[in-house]
Amino acid sequence: MTGNRIQQRSRHATIYLAGLALALPATLGAQAPTPAPDTVPQYRIEGVNVTVTRTAARAEDVPRRIDVITATDLNRTPADELADVLKKQAAVDVIQYPGLLSGVGIRGFRPQFSGINQRTLVLVDGRPAGASNLALLSLHNVERIEVLKGPASALYGSNAMGGVVNIITRRSEGRLGATASVGYGSWSTREASATAGGTLAGAFDFDLGVSLFDRGGDYRVGNGNVFRSWIGDGTLTRQGATSDDAPAGSGEVRPFTQYGTRSGNLRLGYRLGEAWRVDARAERFQADRVQNPGDLFAVGYDPRTLKDVERTAADVTLSGALARHNPLLRIYTSREGSDHYNTASPASSLPQFISFRSPTRWRGVQLQDAVRFGAHTLTAGVDASSAQARSEAYSEPGTRSAAFSPDSEIESRALFGEGRFSLLTDRLVGTLGGRFERIGFRVEDATLADGRQVTANTETFAVFTPSAGLQARLGGGLRMNATRGHAFVTPDAFQVAGYSEAQRANGVVIGRGNPGLDPENSVTHDLGLALVRRDIGLDAEVTYFRTDVRDRIATRRTIPTAGERTTAGDSILSITSYQNVDEAEIRGLEWRLGYDLGALRDHRFALRLFTNATHILRAEEISAAATSRIRNVAELTLNYGVEFDDLRRFSTRVGGRYVGERTDMDFSDFSNPADVTYPRFMVLDLATEVRFADRYRIGLLVDNLTDENYFEVRGFPLPGRTLRLRFTANY
Repeated sequence: MTGNRIQQRSRHATIYLAGLALALPATLGAQAPTPAPDTVPQYRIEGVNVTVTRTAARAEDVPRRIDVITATDLNRTPADELADVLKKQAAVDVIQYPGLLSGVGIRGFRPQFSGINQRTLVLVDGRPAGASNLALLSLHNVERIEVLKGPASALYGSNAMGGVVNIITRRSEGRLGATASVGYGSWSTREASATAGGTLAGAFDFDLGVSLFDRGGDYRVGNGNVFRSWIGDGTLTRQGATSDDAPAGSGEVRPFTQYGTRSGNLRLGYRLGEAWRVDARAERFQADRVQNPGDLFAVGYDPRTLKDVERTAADVTLSGALARHNPLLRIYTSREGSDHYNTASPASSLPQFISFRSPTRWRGVQLQDAVRFGAHTLTAGVDASSAQARSEAYSEPGTRSAAFSPDSEIESRALFGEGRFSLLTDRLVGTLGGRFERIGFRVEDATLADGRQVTANTETFAVFTPSAGLQARLGGGLRMNATRGHAFVTPDAFQVAGYSEAQRANGVVIGRGNPGLDPENSVTHDLGLALVRRDIGLDAEVTYFRTDVRDRIATRRTIPTAGERTTAGDSILSITSYQNVDEAEIRGLEWRLGYDLGALRDHRFALRLFTNATHILRAEEISAAATSRIRNVAELTLNYGVEFDDLRRFSTRVGGRYVGERTDMDFSDFSNPADVTYPRFMVLDLATEVRFADRYRIGLLVDNLTDENYFEVRGFPLPGRTLRLRFTANY
């Protein structure tokens, strides 16, 4: 029944948006055709402006490693969600499940897909995205994605240990324009989207977009395994014993993998004279009855899950220019929700209802000013934010039961500043900055599902994070970058301010937060060399990085002295608390190389070879008990490919991704969880597009061209060869 509803809804949506595509010319009137912004190649070698450093600058002028995923890259990447784009374009690690659940890790930090304390910060237009799950961030209104690799806590505070992903949305001004797109592909997949934007009468401008996606059929697991045979790695190691279950499920249809998403966005802008403007944005993402087939190797239980997910975000920004100043004031809010059903089995005799909810809300204010002093710039400001996480469990419809974790909140107030200094006619550029932040934690009263009684409490602490960078231009397009950056991630609120008691037959077990707990912190050193020569079509960069993480938080259980009791007179059996005792060391190399042979013919066409890689030399967690590899981090992540564009009618791109050996914890058998080592894999994609009549495009996108059976998480193989045909009209 659910699949029929998805297919019926998608058919209606496709027909509606196809009609909209045909109706747009009449709506917009007899305006001259405007080429779509993503039909002309935009390569980083041409100098792309970025704002991930909180002030606009060319990416190649920033003494940090920044990858820019342009509108062209987005258009030529087969992708259903943000994690697909990042893993195929930015050489990062991901965790990705079939049912709209994914996370990213940069520079050896483990990918995370839940929780408000993560080690990669995700922004939308420079403000916190308000999404712990990357799958809830829509791609249809994105102009570019900036990936800053390395610490950025001096600019943004917590969560920016590994790096920052900054999603830049469209802001249209000038002539009105619109784009409509419809597509159909494997597994009865239907997609449709429409966007419009430009300047209205007077000083108003806007952007409006809607997008629908439906996978109406269950997907098939890859069965080709061409690259697995070439690589010669088809085995998986579980607790030291190898097995050949890595290609398990090859060629099989994975039931219960259907879902549909709906998203929309609106931006309204108003120009206040020549130098000032105000922009108000809102966006919404929703997916109901999302099916997840669960672990292929599950033992003793039904692994399928069913959920509804949604994300809503809004912000208002006032920006302008006044003499040497460029002030900005932004107020933002966002909400992410995930509602899980008690059963996903169609054959279950139980009534189906939402048994668990985990809404999270973010709010904040950003106030900053960028002041120019000749060739120098000083950016300084104030940030204030809060993140509230809730946990709601239900034993039956409308009846609350004990939650899995207490409701909590983390608040932050910060002062930050960074100066950019240009010397010797821009041949030497330096940055120096820091951020002072006061963070507060609050935990609410709760009775948890495991019997613990949590007592409300609050705690605060302060942290300072500095950073420095230096870029030397050596001539001939050659430059050298060196940076040192500090970063941190806050503990969970319960780890700092929590207190709980769980009754046992002969006493109580206590869980106690540590108000003296420090945030996990890191120091990263970078040294990079880059060569950019547009005249010969060359863009190359190599960076060595070293990260040392200190004060990693570990759980410690102690047995009190005999006879110790609580204030209520109960015997204390054990006390579990948290301490800063562990460490981590990460070492690695990053490189990027692009060469456009079209430069030899005055850029009359583009024929570009490219590669982007992260090679982890060491990524280990160190504790008193043992030293182990950081999980879900590949020894080598490599993106590569070739693309051709005649700059008029035709373009094609073949792109590949290689992922080296990784380790993980396998929970398919809860009674016997075990460490596993994943085999290497490689996949290949194809994107081809034909443009005609100056405004129409037909594209073919092929994901997993060789039909590999591969996974990001063991037991969750991703789709095999997937074809999609897309028609786009620009007005």
